[in-house]
Order: sequence, then C-alpha cells, then structure tokens
Amino acid sequence: MTAQRRPDESMTLLTTMMERPLDAGYQEAADRRAAAGLPRATSTRTVLVVVLAILTGFLFAVAAQSLRPKPTAAAAVKKELVTRIEALQKHGTEQEARVAALGKQVQDFEALSLQQSGGPDLTATIKDLEVQAAAVPLKGPGVTLTLDDAASTGADGNAGTRPSSGFQEGRVASGDLQIIVNGLWGAGAEAISINGHRLSSTAAIRFAGQAIIVDFRPLSRPYVITALGDPQGMQQLFEPSFAGLYLSQLTDQYKIRSVMAASDSLTVPGDSAARLEVAEPLRPTVGSTAPGTPSLQTGTSTSRRSSQSGGSPSDSPSGASTSSRARSSNGTSSSTDQGTGSPASPTSQENPS
Repeated sequence: MTAQRRPDESMTLLTTMMERPLDAGYQEAADRRAAAGLPRATSTRTVLVVVLAILTGFLFAVAAQSLRPKPTAAAAVKKELVTRIEALQKHGTEQEARVAALGKQVQDFEALSLQQSGGPDLTATIKDLEVQAAAVPLKGPGVTLTLDDAASTGADGNAGTRPSSGFQEGRVASGDLQIIVNGLWGAGAEAISINGHRLSSTAAIRFAGQAIIVDFRPLSRPYVITALGDPQGMQQLFEPSFAGLYLSQLTDQYKIRSVMAASDSLTVPGDSAARLEVAEPLRPTVGSTAPGTPSLQTGTSTSRRSSQSGGSPSDSPSGASTSSRARSSNGTSSSTDQGTGSPASPTSQENPS
C-alpha cells in the first residue's frame, strides 16, 4: 500500500519558501545566536542604523537642492516685468473706470447746455449718433456664442499648427473670431462685444503670438461673443451662412468647443476707446439772439466717423445733426482686421447705467 501524496507535493519551491523563509547561511547564523543566548536577529534600533538613516536623508536633501534650477538674471528681469505689467494693467482699469464716470458727467452737462441754449433740442440726435458710434452701453435681446479651445490642446505640446493661422490645432485663432463676428453682423446683429469689449467701426481683432487681442487688450478663454438683435432671426441666418459652416468645421475637424444660446436681456458696454477729438460751433443764422453768439441749428453740419472694411457708416439723419465728430483714439486698423461696428436698430435700447 503506497503512502498518500501531499496535496502540495508539486509546489516544492513555494512550500520551501513558506516553511524556511531564511537562506541556509542566515538560518545557521540565527541558530548560533540563539545557542549563545542572543536574539535570533539584530535590532534595528542600534546607533549605527540611526546614523545611516540620517546620512541617507541628508544626501537626498542635498541632491534635491542641487537639482533645483537656480534663479538667473533673465528670470529676475522677467519677474520684474510681469509685476510691472500687472500693476500697469490694474492702473489702466482704474483709469478707464474714472474716464467712464467723467464721460457720464460731461454728457449730462452737454444735455443741460443744449436745453439752456435756446436753440433746437438735439439731444435725441446726439443719443442716436452715440448709439451708432458704440459710445454708450446697449441692452436688449440677443444671443451669446461661447468659443473655447479643444479639451486636449493644453496637454498636447507637440500639436501642429493650422494652415494660414499660425495657431496650434484646437486653439481658437484671431481669424476665427473675425469670421464669426462678421457672420453675426451679416445675420442682423446690432451691437457686438467680446469678453466685455465693445466692437465699434474701428475695433481691431489681432493676435500676438498665441494670444488674441481686441483694441490692444488681451482676451482670455473662453471667448464669449454677445450680439444684440433678434435671437431667432440671427440663428436662422447665421447657421447656413459661411461663418456658421466655418464654425461647424472648427468643431468637427479641430474639436473647438462652441455653444450658442439666446436670451431676452443682454447688455453690451460702450466702447471706452471712443473719444471726442474734434468739435466746432455751428455758424449763427440770421435772426440769432446775439451777434457772434454760436447757436445750434439743423442741417448745417454732419457727424462722421471713420469706417473700416466690414463696418457700416453712421451718417446722421437728414435734417438734423451735431457739430461734433468722434473716432476711436487707437487709430485705423490694418487691412487684416475684421469684425467692425454697425449701426444699431430700434431693437436695442440705450442702457442708462
């Protein structure tokens, strides 16, 4: 009768490792220590072990400190420039707010002066021209179109560039905003702003490196385009247009994200760059109250503003005009700039705030 085989007989190596985990030499040394009345294993709390642990930690700390990049002169200069730029941007924002407040006071004084002049009341004409010149905020129904880079753009540092754009694949380019803004103008938009920057007839959408700027103000993603007008009509005209098909191609081919939403109450700010640069008194007519006293008359002068390719001129209504001429202080833009202003229709209302 044969002896019964062990169930783990085919796993000799594993059985040996479990039953005798120590090597034969270590096991013999442990047995000698046990025979001499000593612990079978040496203690890990000896002074030598503590010293070695401290030395090892010190070496790791020194190595990490050595690998840390040392500050260079270029890095110090860059840090100083960034600090100065942030301070100047903050100062510029504060000055813009102050200019807007003072401009509101000047408008109030102008309206009061017109009422006290004894001549025809041109307040309504001036307000209409200010709306056309994008100098005042507007409020009304419209749509918001939000554009953002593709989700994987930031992680792929080796992505190629799109033809003729210079921007990385998946990034919104300045040319994209130009085409889309012009498409919204063509779809019936009455006033447009991008990230709170109003587009007037002299507004310029440019790029600097991989950054997009509007009137020399950098924009940060996502890019929110606010367009006032008939929401349903703009959507119906925009989607089948060239700009709408172009936006669909950006989404399908480059995964650029876009969301269009309609709203019954949207606000676009006034163009803070609009400045009154030239003004002249109207010539007095026969029968004026006092010789040599300038009085406001109708039909004696016209209000003009410079227009750019893609924009609409803002000629004053026949029979009534102001004696001032306003244009943007940043001058004319290059031939590649698009997305310019357009006169507003009665759908939009002036925002008194």
